[in-house]
Amino acid sequence: MNKDELTLLNIGDNLDTLMNLDPRGYGVCRILYEGSRKYAGEPLSVHCARGVIDHAKAGEKVFILTGFVLPPWNEAETDGIISSTVFAHFLIKAFAAKPVMIVPEQCVKAIEKMSKVLGFEISDSLDDFGENTVCVIPFTKDIELAEKQADEILSHGKPSFVFSNEAPGSNKNGYYHNATGVNTTEIEPKYDVLFKKCREEGIFCISIGDLGNEIGMATIEDHIREYIPYAELGGCKAGTGYGILADTTADCLLTATVSDWGCNAIMAAISFMLGKTELFHSADIQSAVMDAAASAGMLDMYGEARPYIDGIGKNIVLPMISMMKALIEYPPTVADKTQLWFEKTISKGFYK
Repeated sequence: MNKDELTLLNIGDNLDTLMNLDPRGYGVCRILYEGSRKYAGEPLSVHCARGVIDHAKAGEKVFILTGFVLPPWNEAETDGIISSTVFAHFLIKAFAAKPVMIVPEQCVKAIEKMSKVLGFEISDSLDDFGENTVCVIPFTKDIELAEKQADEILSHGKPSFVFSNEAPGSNKNGYYHNATGVNTTEIEPKYDVLFKKCREEGIFCISIGDLGNEIGMATIEDHIREYIPYAELGGCKAGTGYGILADTTADCLLTATVSDWGCNAIMAAISFMLGKTELFHSADIQSAVMDAAASAGMLDMYGEARPYIDGIGKNIVLPMISMMKALIEYPPTVADKTQLWFEKTISKGFYK
């Protein structure tokens, strides 16, 4: 191992630690991280950042699937949609990619408001959108129409990769669930049909989740079934047989306490790896997009239209963004002062 490799390893570990802080204290994030880290074999933020860097291409589409609708309010939650909108803009700035956000209809108004904060345009055309434009496509909640819409989207060209973030996925019986096993099949978009088609086409797929009912989480199926509540066989309240675990796998899986935090960690890792730390957004921008989403009616996990994500407010979220930014900006500033320490530490053989 050399200095650059050790630096990246430790930046990844720092970002992973931040995205898996456990304010609630119930330990689910620790359980998930053990399984997903073992699967990846390296820090998850770095692992997924590599996937993005290797597959993002100028002028090519990226499908971003996000948006979880909450019962009984029939409104989308803030987690997923906020970081995904920031990520869409990030892809334009970092790679000149063409992001296509595929969302439940409830999320469109929030994306429109956040786009004004971030400074990009919105389009509903898969064929004609400009250099600083994000295409936004509401996806059907009718399973009978989902395959047709998925085929229609793909007929306009395949993406360079697919990115799902806090996106509901059906279990092996075709049912969707919330965190506590309630059947939410009728109100969720069926874009995991599109995700599966992309997998079948060999398109690279990255998924973020924070429980097990999100697209991609079957990548660590055995681990989740054993240790996560409501994911065991028969664990859902609807009695659908297979619990809440989504029946989809991904090439890269990232788990975090809050899916948005995981997406932020990926953007931070990419920014460092590209040597462009200015790409990562500030706490001020984070605050503004949270306000915009809440003002558009997006809910936190407890059903309130407030600038919280998964029930967690700015007093935790904003310092986390600031810390992620600081942790990727700091290492280059002391590179000349730490060279000897790196050499001597590496020579001891702990890092191999």
